[in-house]
Amino acid sequence: MNYDRIIVEMLSRIQSLEDEIKELQAMIEGNVQEKNEGKISTADIRDYIEQLKKQATKEGKCTLELRANEIHKALKLKSRFPMVCNAMRQCMNDGDEVLHETASGYSSSLEIRYILA
Repeated sequence: MNYDRIIVEMLSRIQSLEDEIKELQAMIEGNVQEKNEGKISTADIRDYIEQLKKQATKEGKCTLELRANEIHKALKLKSRFPMVCNAMRQCMNDGDEVLHETASGYSSSLEIRYILA
């Protein structure tokens, strides 16, 4: 038997399997990164609301009325009304008022008027 040829062939197979494992690991890491990039946090929603407030101020508006449903749609969220409502409340300052609220407080119809100064 030619043991050298067999050993070289085995080493070649091992090398190709290691290359395949590296490719699969890269694919898995890429998928995990894509999933994490798709997630949105309450802080992201707050940032979005603050941007809307800044834009309205630049346009010379004194108030800005926002509904949870509008923010939810604009950010293309799915079933994230509690996060949106929390972010809306966290963006409130003195003088801002809740125009519409349901008993749960986490509804798509939550509406807040922000006073811009």
